Amino acid sequence: MSHAHHSHPVRLSAEPHSTELTDPVCGMAVKKTSFHKVEFQGRLYSFCSAHCRSKFIDNPQRYLTGSERAEGDANTEYSCPMHPEVRQLGPGTCPKCGMALEPVMPSSEARDNPELADFRRRFWYTLPLTIMVTLIAMSGGAFDSLLGTARPWMELALATPVVLWSGWPFFVRWFQSL
Repeated sequence: MSHAHHSHPVRLSAEPHSTELTDPVCGMAVKKTSFHKVEFQGRLYSFCSAHCRSKFIDNPQRYLTGSERAEGDANTEYSCPMHPEVRQLGPGTCPKCGMALEPVMPSSEARDNPELADFRRRFWYTLPLTIMVTLIAMSGGAFDSLLGTARPWMELALATPVVLWSGWPFFVRWFQSL
């Protein structure tokens, strides 16, 4: 796939021949078996998700210069706060518990924490649904005349996106820790 606004074509690929195991957009560790890959200037880049891959395709140079890396440096050693024996070069997640790895030697320069930003976004987007389901559940039947027998279904409909979308990172890390 080629984009006219790039100086070099970006080609999508599904070949697992890459040795690059760090997502150039978010800095997360990526398994060689990731389906999210892009070939750019003769090099295959692997990504943690389709979202990071599409951000890279839109402007590869932005992420290759390192100025837009959301987190960390590939030459910095990172460790898990819960499992100090887990160490790797570059940011990522712990293969044992799924927690975000932290730099062994923190730098004095302040960096945005993409994990915190993601959790904040998930929290604020689902807060209205959480408030509504809490009001219905704790109303003591005040909304029964309005909702009737649909009350449990309404609670389910309001709570499902909160649990699934807000809690998705926890489900992913739980599964990875297995």
